[in-house]
Amino acid sequence: MSLKEFRENVNLKIYDAKPKVLAFLMVLNVIVSIAAVGTLVFYYGFQLSEFSKELCFKILETSFAFYIFRFLVLIFFDFHPPTFIRNNWFETIIICLLLIEGIAYNIFGTMIIEPIFRAMGFTDFGAFSMVFVQLFIFVILLQKVIKQRNFRPWMKIHPGWLFTISIGLMTLIGAGLLMLPEMSRLENGLGFIDSLFLSMSSVSVTGLTTVDVAHALTFKGQMIVMILIKLGGLNTIAFGALMLIVAKFGVGIKYHEVIEDFVNSDSILNAKSMLTKIVIWATAIEFVGIVLLFIGFGNDGVFADTGNRFFQSVFHGISGFNNAGISTLHGGYMHPDVISNTFVHTVTMVLFFLGGFGMIYLFDLFEVKRLRERMRQPWKTIEFGTKISLYFTMGLLLLGTIVFMIFEWNTSLAGKSTFDTLITALFQSMTTRNAGFNVVDTASLAMPVIIIFLFLMFVGASSGSAGGGIRTSTFAIMWASVTSTIRGKAHTELFRRTISNETVLKAYAIFLFFIIGNIIGPFALAITEADLLASGKYTFMDLVFEHVSASCTVGLSTGITAELSSAGKVVLVIAMFIGRVGTLTLAYLVGKRVLSKNYKYPSGHTMVG
Repeated sequence: MSLKEFRENVNLKIYDAKPKVLAFLMVLNVIVSIAAVGTLVFYYGFQLSEFSKELCFKILETSFAFYIFRFLVLIFFDFHPPTFIRNNWFETIIICLLLIEGIAYNIFGTMIIEPIFRAMGFTDFGAFSMVFVQLFIFVILLQKVIKQRNFRPWMKIHPGWLFTISIGLMTLIGAGLLMLPEMSRLENGLGFIDSLFLSMSSVSVTGLTTVDVAHALTFKGQMIVMILIKLGGLNTIAFGALMLIVAKFGVGIKYHEVIEDFVNSDSILNAKSMLTKIVIWATAIEFVGIVLLFIGFGNDGVFADTGNRFFQSVFHGISGFNNAGISTLHGGYMHPDVISNTFVHTVTMVLFFLGGFGMIYLFDLFEVKRLRERMRQPWKTIEFGTKISLYFTMGLLLLGTIVFMIFEWNTSLAGKSTFDTLITALFQSMTTRNAGFNVVDTASLAMPVIIIFLFLMFVGASSGSAGGGIRTSTFAIMWASVTSTIRGKAHTELFRRTISNETVLKAYAIFLFFIIGNIIGPFALAITEADLLASGKYTFMDLVFEHVSASCTVGLSTGITAELSSAGKVVLVIAMFIGRVGTLTLAYLVGKRVLSKNYKYPSGHTMVG
């Protein structure tokens, strides 16, 4: 009997049992996963006795054994095992690594990869290696759930609601984890308001913090913050593409317009390939940034320990690209070991720029296929949206740089070389638009610089990026509308393209929502922080700057954040949440959907101006 015939006989024998076995595995899978995640939270969140640690290890080892067993059963019950392995190559690799490391750990008492990292200087690798393994498994399980679950058609979820709920859940889970005793060095742990604030700041990639992350949080707490930044940094394009991939949730045709607003594309048919490209490009950019930061940090001062230097590189690479602005260095980039490192400043600035530029625009500029196409056909230019993002980003960057150099030449830039002066000015102009890192004391800046920074924060980054604000596209459309009106043109024109009236109205709606939000927010802060203002230490302008920074998810501060009252912190949490979700998204959620658009009221006339 040939191998093929033997396999056919086996398939016939197991055919009837397959549905029951797979259903049982699914239930067991959920139970084991919940137990494993709960054990991880308990193990890393609390101070445990040796017995408790040993028990946790046994539970985790059992979960790893189950994942391996489950995978082998799935192979056995699949009618074409080689095809199954090819289609699940990533999971196959992880399971093989788990199997090898499990055997090595039980025989030699250590994982194979651990001595390698210890030899390179990563003395703390063993403390968090299991976390990464468990995260890999969690990603695999999540992928399986999305791929195999058959969600009912009646589960119609508005894309805006799903996006909003996901941000809210991540924030609450993050706040709960940060409150665990082992996450902070504070005597009574991190309080709920401070945990919620830091979690919201991380998920919304803002960067404002009420505590010093470098001193208040343990390594475990800093890991949680880094993971929250990475999850929150999933930009709106990736979310739109993800919504199309998980269309089994029941996203109907009536929501496609909303999804296209997220995707920012005329066609939503290539969303899966676009999401794949986003993940690959973002990971590649972050990896290169991490390597360059690891080189640039050097091996002196706080970076003398290779493990800490590696972690700092990873954290700041992720924080920089995702425009978070949170640092695990005391004082951030004003730390003595970094403040004069122009190489690190330049690398971080490039990460800011790429993260805040918008992924689809990066594809248009740098994708090899499009570069070759433009070389073969010189008459083809970059897309309309890319022109807006590129030209207005460069224009705003130049404006901030010039103003900063003019008004800070004899103060914060005094004594610097020409090159260092240029890098510092560029860095501050770039970080003000979306990132939140700073290499000068924001509180000491001249008032004209503060005013320009408020404008740059308000405009923010490009559409579909990790940054916030009203976005460069909104500002560009409003600019085009104003200039077209002044010139007496019947239509709004920009870069030899006509912009539809619907798009212009959306731009003005976003602008109006942000204006109203940044009137109500500082008004509320003036009430909650009346005692702080009465002390004379801070002014109302500090409150305005803080709120604009929060609502536009920038993260710059004049130093008032930690001194805010609990009510004031809640105001900023709400501002960061709305800034991350987007005012237009909230408008879609709470606005009444009209039954028909095929009507028009009689024209009304009134004076304007």
